[in-house]
Amino acid sequence: MISDLRERVSRLEAELFGTGAFSLGQMPVKPGIGRKPKLEKEELLKRRDALSRWIEADWPSLSVGLRKAKNSDQALAAILEAKQRVPFVMQASFYRFPGEHKDQLWKFVESGRLGGNPRNLAGAVAGLPELSWKRSLDISQQNPSTFPLAQQSWLDFMRRKFPVRLRELLATATPEDAKAVLAKSKTTDPTYLHLKEHPEEALMVLKAANTARR
Repeated sequence: MISDLRERVSRLEAELFGTGAFSLGQMPVKPGIGRKPKLEKEELLKRRDALSRWIEADWPSLSVGLRKAKNSDQALAAILEAKQRVPFVMQASFYRFPGEHKDQLWKFVESGRLGGNPRNLAGAVAGLPELSWKRSLDISQQNPSTFPLAQQSWLDFMRRKFPVRLRELLATATPEDAKAVLAKSKTTDPTYLHLKEHPEEALMVLKAANTARR
């Protein structure tokens, strides 16, 4: 009788599920349907790096304009003046249509996350309009640029990250002395490594920039 029952069960399984017993482990699974990101990370970082080169090239003037801005219109004016001083060719929406993003720009400036760092500005606006300035900056800071800052940004960089070394450098007179000063700090920062490799250039640029700021 047991064998008859087994045979009848097997026939029912075959009718319901096809030939042979159906294993739950073999059930087909639909591939997950994930939400496509609003902006691919690679595109965001590409925009960020292009914006960085432009912003850094005008940083001595642009940083002052943003620091003095009291509202979104004044912050936008600083950006428009930078475009006139240092024109670039790029596809980033913020560069092409800065007026459309002045509210996000001002929210970033007011947040205090600019921190005197041109790359924070580039990171914050690179993702506009697809991302908020905060999300754009967070992704950018998680994936920092690997190339050194432009010369125009070196003085602020040293003031911000290596103030003691900057004071020592400004007091030196020869590339050899500058090299010895720079060798005191151990870091993997690409800008500082560039200065260490080119002490004569570092000394000349930093002294000239410091004199111009007086």
